[in-house]
Amino acid sequence: MRLRLSRNGLRAGLTASAALLMPLVAAAPGQAAPAGTAQAGTAASAAAAPGACPAAGTVTQGYSGSHDGVDIANAKGTPIYAVAAGEVINSGPAQGYGQWIRIRHGDGTVTEYGHMYHRDVTVGQRVAAGQRIALMGSEGDSTGVHLHLRVRTSTSTAVRGIDPVPYLRDRGVGLPCTPGSGGGGGGTSVTAWATANVRSCASTSCGVVSSVHANESYPANCWVKGQLVNAEGYSNDKWVQLPLRAGGVGYVSAIFLKGDETGGVSRPC
Repeated sequence: MRLRLSRNGLRAGLTASAALLMPLVAAAPGQAAPAGTAQAGTAASAAAAPGACPAAGTVTQGYSGSHDGVDIANAKGTPIYAVAAGEVINSGPAQGYGQWIRIRHGDGTVTEYGHMYHRDVTVGQRVAAGQRIALMGSEGDSTGVHLHLRVRTSTSTAVRGIDPVPYLRDRGVGLPCTPGSGGGGGGTSVTAWATANVRSCASTSCGVVSSVHANESYPANCWVKGQLVNAEGYSNDKWVQLPLRAGGVGYVSAIFLKGDETGGVSRPC
């Protein structure tokens, strides 16, 4: 294990651009699909695109005649993720919700996320399944911190939503769920201590393809020796290969990962 000095200065200089990038979490084998790819079908279609866990937490209220959606409760600031790829059609204040985000998907369905205290995405933005879009809160008509997830069959808000549980089940997601549990990293995972860019090769000269966030864990494949990265008086030339949901892999410098010089990944690429 290596010691580190204060990370505040380093963290301030890192690019936190996950809202514009592909998520790292890989789908189950054989289910990965390019981000933003439209999928034909309906909410009940067996060919629905693979989905993603909307948030970690406890399901405190399900879908019923008096409750048009599912509530997932957790601590304030818990990440909220897009359950499928699509386009953000609403992001901002909303009556009852305090704040909401609505995403239109390739099959015509719309997922609705409410009560967050922070939003990461804007109207018109394309998002990928599993991409972080907000942080959980208790805004609007709410008695505690939670995500209210609603699913609609169209963009109309005049029509009652459908039960999110079978909608997610058709996409390979059961509630409660753990974000990133689809795997793809051969059982190995890494945890970032700071927000950092993920690049197309093991060098800062390569393009940014995604990012990792502080205290979040990601599936990992293996490690490689690459460009020497210096930070806060420390140096490390090890980079960890991470699977991307859209296919392919990216590389993050292990200097931004918790653990030893390879972030706890034992297998070389």
